[in-house]
Amino acid sequence: MRHHDYEKEAALRQKVSAEPGKPEAYAALGAWLSRAGRLVQAKEALQAGLAQATRTSRLYHLLGLVFAGAGDFDSAVRHLERAAQQEPGRFEFLRDLALVEGAAGRPAESVETLRQAIGVGGDAAAASLKPLLRVGEKATVELGAKPERRPPPPPRSAALIERIVSRDPSVAEALATRRTEPSAQELENLRAARRALARLAAQHPTYPDLYFGLSLIAEQLGEVDRAIEAAEKAIAINPRYVEACLLAVRLYERSGQRGRAAERCQKVSELRPQWLDVHLRLGHLLREDGRPHEAAAAYRRALEVDKRCAEARRRLDDIESALAAAGPSGRPAQEGGRA
Repeated sequence: MRHHDYEKEAALRQKVSAEPGKPEAYAALGAWLSRAGRLVQAKEALQAGLAQATRTSRLYHLLGLVFAGAGDFDSAVRHLERAAQQEPGRFEFLRDLALVEGAAGRPAESVETLRQAIGVGGDAAAASLKPLLRVGEKATVELGAKPERRPPPPPRSAALIERIVSRDPSVAEALATRRTEPSAQELENLRAARRALARLAAQHPTYPDLYFGLSLIAEQLGEVDRAIEAAEKAIAINPRYVEACLLAVRLYERSGQRGRAAERCQKVSELRPQWLDVHLRLGHLLREDGRPHEAAAAYRRALEVDKRCAEARRRLDDIESALAAAGPSGRPAQEGGRA
C-alpha cells in the first residue's frame, strides 16, 4: 500500500491558502493529489484554482488530465481545449489534447491537433508524434472522412487581425460589436483575435481589459459559458469594472441565470446609482426571478432618479397591486412609500 505523505499535502494546502491568487499553488496541489490517485480531491483543488487564480491555462490542462484519468473523455477534451486556446503555443497542451481526442474516439480532431503540435514542437515533436499521426489518419480514413495531408493555412485577413490585436487589444472589442450572425470569415477573425488576447492575458494576467475582450469575443462566437468565465475574471481583478458587470448581466440572462444576472445588476446599480436604465433592468430581473419586494425597491430607486419615468411607475403599480391582492402577508412595507 502506498504511504500517504500527510505533511506534504498539508504543506501544499498551506501554500494554496497563503497564495490564493496564484495558479502555481493549485497546480502543485492538484498534480500531487492526482499522482497519489486521489482524483476527486485533485479535481476539487483545480476547480478551486479556476475560481480564484488569474492565469488558468495550466489548471485547465491538469484538470483535463484528471478527467481523462477518470475516464470522462468528453470533459477532458473540453478542459484541454480551453488550455490550448489560452496558450496555443504550448506543445504539451496540444499533444495531450490530441491524445485525449483520440481516446475519446475523435480521430479527425486528433489528427488536426497532432499536426498543430508538430508545427509548434518542431523536429523533436515530429519524431515522437508522426507514428501517432499515421494511426490517426488511418482511423479517420476507416471512418470515411479522409483527412487532408496539409491543413489549410489561415486566411490572410485572420493572420492580420491576430497581429493587429496583439499590438492593440482594443481592436478586439470593435470586432465583437456585431449582433448579427457572423459569417465564416468573421468567425475566423474572431478566433484570431481570441488567440492574440489569450497570449496577452497569459503575459499580463492582472489586466482586466484583456478578459473583458475575451468575454466579448466568446459571446460573439456563441460560447456563453466561456464568456461568463472571462467576464468574471475581469470583475475579480477590478470589482468596479462597470462594463464587465453589465456584460455579465447580459450573459447570465442569455444563459437563463436570472438570479446571477440580478446580482451583477445590483452591483452596477450601487456603482452607478444615477443610471436610470440599470434600476429598471434590475427591477425586471428581480420580478422575473420571483422577488417582487426587491423588484419594487428597484423601481422606487428608478423613480428617485427620475420621478417622471412612466415605465418605473407602471411596473411599481403592477407589483403593488399584485402584492395587495395576495393578502396582508404579500403587502409591501409602507415606510418610505413611493418616490
